[in-house]
Amino acid sequence: MATTIENIIGNAISDGVIHGAAIVGGDNARVIFRHSQGLAVGGTDIAMTTRTIIDIASVSKAVATATALAICHDRGLIDFDAPFTEYLPEFRAELPAPIRVRDLAMHISGFGHRAGERRQYDAPTGPEIMNNILAFPPLYPPGTHFEYACWNFLLLGRIVERLSGRSLVAFCQDEIFAPLAMHDSSMGQPVSDDPQRLAQTEGCSAPGQISDFIARRVFRDGGCAGNAGVFSSADDLAIFCQCLLNHGCYGKENKALFSTATFAELTTNRMPDGMPKRSFGWVMADQYKPQNSSAKIIYHSGWSGQSIFADIAKKRFVVVLTTRCGDYDRAKQERTDIADEVFALMR
Repeated sequence: MATTIENIIGNAISDGVIHGAAIVGGDNARVIFRHSQGLAVGGTDIAMTTRTIIDIASVSKAVATATALAICHDRGLIDFDAPFTEYLPEFRAELPAPIRVRDLAMHISGFGHRAGERRQYDAPTGPEIMNNILAFPPLYPPGTHFEYACWNFLLLGRIVERLSGRSLVAFCQDEIFAPLAMHDSSMGQPVSDDPQRLAQTEGCSAPGQISDFIARRVFRDGGCAGNAGVFSSADDLAIFCQCLLNHGCYGKENKALFSTATFAELTTNRMPDGMPKRSFGWVMADQYKPQNSSAKIIYHSGWSGQSIFADIAKKRFVVVLTTRCGDYDRAKQERTDIADEVFALMR
């Protein structure tokens, strides 16, 4: 099976789909599988490793913003069933009905943009973007339509800042990365400027940049974006996944990021019937679910080539980080295929 993984990666590199990959798999207490292959930066001799620091794109939504909100929820600062406008009263567009916080987290708020059209909130500068997310109405009534939209998590990131009185960057550093000893992880910019440690992802002109064009502008101009912008490594994300598999607990003293009740929000499908399964900030749908995982798996992927999978029932996780440079759909499916092979190895 390890050979199968090497072949999947090797073929993807040869076909110009990715430059390299770093994979870590394990259970709630140990790393069982670790593998890296290819390059962190195309056209160089910088090898991809499990310590390579890479922009994880939309995986940031789950690792940073959803986790931050879970911590706030556990501290009694937010009700996921309350209208999000209770926490952002400056939102000024007319709403057809109240939109709950969890509607944003599950992408059933109604916010989105029509195919082929520019995002309504898109603008040249970060302050303009963050102002615009407060100015436009949703396309659909809440709970009636699923559309994956970064808009939702831009609003959620702003809510974290309002609740905590801190920037999203500071909150995630103080409440997630530092407690878990995720020393390779940060938001907005990487923790290291060593070129041997940095990956270059799709849409970036240099290593260590944010691939998402909206988040890149927001962070560039001194703001914080909840939809993308986390830098991490496969080894660090393994630590994060182990915390999830231990229901939010970590360390020898068994400290907790949040309670079991809050953990259930991250791992329980709350979507209306007929819509793809999702929990608070995580995907539970079957489409990219590895076959060798249970029904109780949560996962998330990033546009520039990253996926993490945490099988809550089997207490197994797989992190697959790649430097995608080609076909999006093939790259995403092959990350699931790799995870499937690693889950099979760990049975």
